[in-house]
Amino acid sequence: MNPSKKLPATSRTPRRSPPVKIRIKGIQGDVVSFASPGPADQTWRKQLKATLGTVSEAFVDMTLHHLERAARLPGDGPSNVSINGALAIIAGFSPKNEMEAAIALQAACTHMAGMVMLARIAGGHGGPHRLPGMASAAAKLLRAYCAQVETYRRLRGGGEQKITVQHVTVHEGGQAIVGAVNSRSED
Repeated sequence: MNPSKKLPATSRTPRRSPPVKIRIKGIQGDVVSFASPGPADQTWRKQLKATLGTVSEAFVDMTLHHLERAARLPGDGPSNVSINGALAIIAGFSPKNEMEAAIALQAACTHMAGMVMLARIAGGHGGPHRLPGMASAAAKLLRAYCAQVETYRRLRGGGEQKITVQHVTVHEGGQAIVGAVNSRSED
C-alpha cells in the first residue's frame, strides 16, 4: 500500500448543531419572561419549536415555564445555565411531537432533580441523619429517569417484543420443527 495515499475517513458521529438556548429577559412578580440570546427572535422561536417537535407557541411557553420551575435550586432564582442544559437534554431526545417532548421534558427535570440530590449528598448538607433519605431520593429519581428514557425508547420503537425459545424437549413419538412455520389451509 502506498503511504502517500490518504485513507478515507473512518465513520464518525455526525456533527450536531448546538442546541437552542434561552435568556431570562426579566422577572415580574414570580413570572419569568424569556428571550432569544441573540437578535433574531422569530428564528429563535422556530428553533425552540423544532427542538420540542411542536408547532404550538403555547406548548413552547409551557415547556419553558416548567423548565424554569424545575431548574431552580432551593433558595435560588431561575438560571439560564440550568434551563439551557435541560433544553440540551431535550434536544438529545429529538422529539417529533408534543407527546415525545413531554416525556423528554419530564426526563430532563427528573435528571436535574436527581443531580441536585447527589450534589447535596456530596456536599454533606443536612448531616449524617439526613444522608439515607437523600440517598434514597437520589436513587428513586435516577431510576425514574431511566424509566422515562426506556418509555421514550419504547414509544419510538413501537414497543416491539421478541421471544426466544432456548430449550425444547421432544418426547418419544413427538415431532419438532426448527425454523419458520407458515400454516396454509389446503382445500
